[in-house]
Amino acid sequence: MSAFYSSMLTFAGINLIAVLGVYLLIGLTGLFSFGQVGFMAIGAYISSIACLQWGLPFWAGILISVAFALIVGLFIGAITLKLRTDYFALATYGFAEVVKTALIYFSDITGGSMGIFGIPTLVNLPVVAVIAVICIMICANFKKLKFGRNSLAVRNDPLAAEIMGINTFAHKMKVFLLSAALGALSGALLAFSTSYIEPEMFNWSKSVELIIIVFFGGLNSLSGAVFATLFLSLLPELLRFGSEWRMVLFTFIIIVTIIFKPTGLFGYYEIPLNPVTIAKKIRSYVKKIRVDRSAKRGERDAR
Repeated sequence: MSAFYSSMLTFAGINLIAVLGVYLLIGLTGLFSFGQVGFMAIGAYISSIACLQWGLPFWAGILISVAFALIVGLFIGAITLKLRTDYFALATYGFAEVVKTALIYFSDITGGSMGIFGIPTLVNLPVVAVIAVICIMICANFKKLKFGRNSLAVRNDPLAAEIMGINTFAHKMKVFLLSAALGALSGALLAFSTSYIEPEMFNWSKSVELIIIVFFGGLNSLSGAVFATLFLSLLPELLRFGSEWRMVLFTFIIIVTIIFKPTGLFGYYEIPLNPVTIAKKIRSYVKKIRVDRSAKRGERDAR
């Protein structure tokens, strides 16, 4: 595989990890957040500073950045999670902007608007692929277990969920912290993949991009989130033949899909990941074909 396609897939995999956090918040729990990019920035900068300025190993820097994001997420969540949906979205947007401003202000540590150079390139496609698969499996299991059912209950009717014994605030906090951890992990991997970071990489348009991906794939489908991330991350490059028109075509495809498929490409559908389930579906499909053929053969014989 050429270096160009390898870097494209690496970027798509890093994007996917951040999108999984947004999916858990918006799709599974109904928390509309613009703050994921703030946690990505925290992960990117803390891991880079830990490696370059503190002399820590690569993986130690990533773990510290995720831990720091969890502490910040605990503080932000305690303030914002009791707000109504629209106010929560505005509060998380403000959080992301505060993080970006802080990166510029504390220039002695973060490099200001110039960013941080010389980050070792230690992340490649195999590393990102393994981490992305693990994150997908974790999110898939969460959706199937009681955690996922509680999330859907909180999303659909918080009052009814409280009556059924679910502590909605505590559950929202768990999902928010998990999303923060995925965002920080994504940002850290991005830093050690590009070898350079600066505040403009983590502006509000990145948050909008992540949210669009989740809506495009389908709010209720993890498979949709995965497919949409890979598709929309690679599409602009695949449309490069259109030169100046490629972003217009990119936007047009998204708008048409949302108009004619409001629930997203996948809607509620999930691609089965369990080999046993896949084998059963294939067996039932083959059996159906055989029954149809036998019925047609019987009709011909009757004639």
